[in-house]
Amino acid sequence: MISSVLTTTAAPSSSFSSTSFTRKRGIFRHSSSSSRVASSFSASSSTNASSNTDILQAMCEAVQLCSKLTSKTQKMLESSDQVSKLDDSPVTVADYAAQAVVSYVLEQKYPDVALLAEEDAKVLRGGSEETRGLLEKITEITNECIFGDDVSVYLSREEVARLIDRGNHEGGSESTFFVLDPIDGTKGFINQRQYAIALGLCEKGKIVGGVLGCPNMPMSKIPEDVDALETKKPGVIFAAYENLGCKYAAMDAKEPVGKDSFTATSDQLVKCGEDGARYMESWGDSIVADHAFTNALSEKVGITRKALRIDSQAKYGSLSRGDAHIYLRFPPKTYREKVWDHAAGAIIISESGGVISDAAGVPLEFGNGRFLDINGGIVASATPELHEQLLKAIADLR
Repeated sequence: MISSVLTTTAAPSSSFSSTSFTRKRGIFRHSSSSSRVASSFSASSSTNASSNTDILQAMCEAVQLCSKLTSKTQKMLESSDQVSKLDDSPVTVADYAAQAVVSYVLEQKYPDVALLAEEDAKVLRGGSEETRGLLEKITEITNECIFGDDVSVYLSREEVARLIDRGNHEGGSESTFFVLDPIDGTKGFINQRQYAIALGLCEKGKIVGGVLGCPNMPMSKIPEDVDALETKKPGVIFAAYENLGCKYAAMDAKEPVGKDSFTATSDQLVKCGEDGARYMESWGDSIVADHAFTNALSEKVGITRKALRIDSQAKYGSLSRGDAHIYLRFPPKTYREKVWDHAAGAIIISESGGVISDAAGVPLEFGNGRFLDINGGIVASATPELHEQLLKAIADLR
């Protein structure tokens, strides 16, 4: 498990500094210091609830800072600020800047822990006038988020690109690393719906911690008669650590895993049938939504309630606090799931009392690199009994 000793020093305009940095406009140099974080990440080392809570709190701080950036920029998106990725999902200025911000905070707190994240800065180094302008805007937004109005401190374009590229870790089962999707559900982000900042902690192939920031999610329980979540600020943050349970709080909470939090527990009494279990799926414009199959599956197990459509890993948060009871995800056979799309959500589910696996009942394996090898889809359920019922029905239908 994880053991860490934190000794922090003050940093200009930021409470996240635990290493010594020299910052001048256009310059960002790492320097040695006795105040540097001394941290040991090892599956065999001892730990306690207090140190793990400290780690989770640091992850929450990174996500909360990032949410300020994404919330501010969500309504400022312009088509010229989007780059087409290979999977045809849009990447915005906010996507890159969000990754740079979280990378910065994590490097300050845990400089020796790698980061596996969705984006890389290769396209930003393309050399064209368009990409230079894009990187300049990303750099501006990143600096504003981290340092505010303090113009004496500044990350250069090169440093911001390096922070983004910290996410190029290849993962695996022999190391400990953070897993980040800076804006999960980019279609929801662009269309003013739900999205999530998803940050997990993987230790030797096992997800041991996770934080989901959902800046547009209501704190109150989702009403029974709606089929989509309304957008409501300040949003919700979910946090879970292995054997410590799952908490949720308002996105702007000062102690999101402490006194400002609520315990997240999936509905342990739900059953299929009339007015019983309710399932969630992605919107109709999502590549991972097979509405025909989910409709057939819900009919077979006797679900009568209307599906709840939610973008992103916000679905995992909704399930964890009992808003809904089932998440069904059945992408095309040619689609490869990525670890950042489920790392944070998986432990949010398991620590709130739910179950998650692939469609064959095999637990998700996060130690095989940047992709998840799954059979047929992903199923998350509020209870083991409900999960077993769904897996049997899936096998029968296929």
